[in-house]
Amino acid sequence: MVKNKITLNILADITKKIGKVDSTPSDNRILVVFTGSNIELDERIEELKQLKGKGMDFSLAFSFMGERILNVESIINSLNPIEIYREEDIFQLEKIVEKHSSIIGPNITMNTLSKVSLGMIDSFAPNIIWTFLYKGKPAYLDFTSTRNYLGAPSKNKEIKDIIENYIDKLKRMGAMEIKTGSYGVQILKDQDFTIQKGENGFNKVITERDLINYNLRESLILPKGTIITPLAKDRAKELGIKIEIEK
Repeated sequence: MVKNKITLNILADITKKIGKVDSTPSDNRILVVFTGSNIELDERIEELKQLKGKGMDFSLAFSFMGERILNVESIINSLNPIEIYREEDIFQLEKIVEKHSSIIGPNITMNTLSKVSLGMIDSFAPNIIWTFLYKGKPAYLDFTSTRNYLGAPSKNKEIKDIIENYIDKLKRMGAMEIKTGSYGVQILKDQDFTIQKGENGFNKVITERDLINYNLRESLILPKGTIITPLAKDRAKELGIKIEIEK
């Protein structure tokens, strides 16, 4: 645990000293947040490495338990991040979110899942995910670790239902579930959407915030391929806006 802490501090300093860090937002810069689970993590790291090979740049964030449980040095060496964040960076959440187009949570734990679902954002990992969702930015979460606590699914139906209810709630908040084997397909596709603008000025990912700020009309025609979050669909119904996708 001490070694991981020292490694994280040293490598965080190195990334800043070699001049890789800047304050300019990047459409291809993704924040990857690691929490305290190493279940099937090697497979998830390989998925992320493939994304990096497609031109994505990563910053890494480690929760308090992630720093202590995971092989931080190995993860950093594998993904070669632009910046590294940890628990004490909870005080610069908005700055972190502004510098990244989206967030990936490859090993979401039950602790993080339940806290975000309930709005209990009292530590770094739940807070950074909550902030991305709050600002309507894409959040890609892998729930394998949650569904396989201690390495296998629970045989307790009530517990399984609780887990799925929390996952469903995060999806309603705008989170998108990703699974091993599909990271590249979904994230690269969606990433293209988020860096383009339609003729009406909308992002290709439409969130609740977009509709709140929209100059209200009875109908809204969006370009083919536009993604509409569940909360945006609900808001459109409340506002009486008919959404159509061009063919």
